[in-house]
Amino acid sequence: RRPRGGRRLSPRPRRALIIGASGFLGSRLLARGPRAVELVGTGCNRPVRPGGWRDVRLDVTSPSAIRAVFESERPEAVFYCSYDRAQRAVTVDGAYETAVASARMGARFVFISTDLVFDGKAGKYTEAAPAVPLVYYGEMKLEAEVSVWSTVPEAVILRPSLMVGEFGDRLRPEYEDALRRGLAIHSYVDEWRSPVLVDDVAHAAWELACRDVGGVFHVGGPQRLSRYELATQLCAIFGLDQALLRHAKRPEDRPRDTSLVSGRLVRLLGWSPRPIEAAMRPSLVA
Repeated sequence: RRPRGGRRLSPRPRRALIIGASGFLGSRLLARGPRAVELVGTGCNRPVRPGGWRDVRLDVTSPSAIRAVFESERPEAVFYCSYDRAQRAVTVDGAYETAVASARMGARFVFISTDLVFDGKAGKYTEAAPAVPLVYYGEMKLEAEVSVWSTVPEAVILRPSLMVGEFGDRLRPEYEDALRRGLAIHSYVDEWRSPVLVDDVAHAAWELACRDVGGVFHVGGPQRLSRYELATQLCAIFGLDQALLRHAKRPEDRPRDTSLVSGRLVRLLGWSPRPIEAAMRPSLVA
């Protein structure tokens, strides 16, 4: 674990900037932000949903645009949620430039990474496990982690597992539309994750941002589930036809088991992510 720097952070940020607020997690960070915190969300190709916050357009591939937003908004906490599975300029370079701007501003920095920094050979990964990515997206996220931490030693690196929840009027993962149209879904029976509610990831991110802590934290649900088992649970919750689910084998270039152990987070917060079936409600059911 990298040693933390000596700078002490303020007790609670008054202004927060969520970069990538038009995405799945970013939109929930806005929705679950503390009432006392002034919120600003950025989007680029997709607009930020309206709410009790301000929205700003930001192209994270432009360092000058990042600097301008920081000078204008003066955030005390920053969450970097933006990513592109194919574009290094967004996933790596944008994270680095945002970390540089945060360091100059003296802002807290929370970088959203992924469980795919692991190769999936072992499963049940703790924060102390060596990160050896198997997929290009995981490689980029790990490179971004290193660049962020080298720039902001006090940063929080949050690694969520596969996130589940509602995104606008849709369900993530995106099983619902196809199943309601009577189309079969092929789901991996040999790829395991620790599916976690997106709202629980947002809760954990805010709790960490409001504490004088740094380092790597895992946030995964309490159940190790295959993609197929998760799809089965979601069908049961939302009244979808499980007979349309089909067994599938994962491609060999995908990690087998990137399930996470979230003990460090649980011990710090005195709180645990909830099981999927116990926490989700079928509000999307027509």
